[in-house]
Amino acid sequence: MRFSTRVTAFIAAAAPFFANAAPFGAEQKANEIIPGKYIVQLKAEANVAEVAAHHDRVRIIYARNLARRGEGGASGAPVEREYGFGEFKAYAATFDDATAEELKGLPEVLSVEPDFIMRTTAFVTQASPPWGLASISSRTVGATSYVYDDCAGKGTFSYVIDTGIRITHNEFEGRAIWGFNAVSGSPNTDNQGHGTHVAGTIGGKTYGVAKKTTIIAVKALTGDTGSASDVFAAFDWTVNDVVSKGRTNTGVINMSLGASASAIWDAAIAAAWKKGVLVVAAAGNDDSLASEMSPGRAPEVICVGNIRINNQRLSGPGGSNYGAAVDIFAAGTNILSADSASDSATKMLNGSSMASPHVAGLVSYLRGLEGPMSAAAVKARVYALGTPNVVTDAKGSVNLLAYNGNK
Repeated sequence: MRFSTRVTAFIAAAAPFFANAAPFGAEQKANEIIPGKYIVQLKAEANVAEVAAHHDRVRIIYARNLARRGEGGASGAPVEREYGFGEFKAYAATFDDATAEELKGLPEVLSVEPDFIMRTTAFVTQASPPWGLASISSRTVGATSYVYDDCAGKGTFSYVIDTGIRITHNEFEGRAIWGFNAVSGSPNTDNQGHGTHVAGTIGGKTYGVAKKTTIIAVKALTGDTGSASDVFAAFDWTVNDVVSKGRTNTGVINMSLGASASAIWDAAIAAAWKKGVLVVAAAGNDDSLASEMSPGRAPEVICVGNIRINNQRLSGPGGSNYGAAVDIFAAGTNILSADSASDSATKMLNGSSMASPHVAGLVSYLRGLEGPMSAAAVKARVYALGTPNVVTDAKGSVNLLAYNGNK
């Protein structure tokens, strides 16, 4: 059965929010780097014993470098977190620059990058009607109805790596559950609102594309920012959860966050893809090349750009990133969805953070409608259904607008 929900006007209370995605990776801005913190990627073929030996070597190198400077030996192991799924093996650690440089020369090491801040990719704008659902169910500009099949993503799992989710919100009808919290000392809730808003667009009863999907909260950020090491921990848990529970054909990961280009993020996304896990990510809000942003730039990701209600790419301050790395566009300007202030609160946000969950929701919707599909199959289906050549000022991006295929 198809449903048609009339889009009506709402006014949301605006809260402070930040537009730009922060740097992450080999090209980070100096003021975003977390001093003394690093992410180290090891070669895929390293076995358990070799990884343990490497960690011992790191401890020795770090202690020696401190002693050379007269700072005394290091206390404890510098390795703080380990990540591993498929061919991806990495860890987060605390040590000095000299140790980082020395590690780059070890044969078992593929890459060493500073740990640094990652940000959400949304910002507050003025109140306006929530038109995103109408856009994704129509090929006509200015449509005011959301038409969808009542399967609505039933039997699917939508993972939201973000600021957490207010899982008790009325929009989720008990379908939102807590998965993992990567932020030490932070409560299992969303004190910022971004993650709840994103989840509402994916699967809220009113604002969601896939109104019956199960939503899993994975907390990686506090406020609008978080460390790369925390985001990696969240991603590591999520990929392993999808794979271990047999959800590769029914689960999708949304990442409405980003930072500068990172080879380690590229490797992590590629390894997840090889395990059958699909990631949908925001293109970023710098009005610049999306190829300079991670994780969205990875070829395995569905990278989503932001359009206005007239199908024009949002440009200027806070404008959507563009270029060949952008795979598809969706509504991301003036989007109303759930907020974490209360179980009935709503908020209007703007940014590629809001475009990405429209497409993540579409992935879950299509799997509910057409049956479980592999990451490659559902990705191809999203592209095949998209409306071509209707986005103005696409600026070298793939000119495709997300569409749910209803007739």
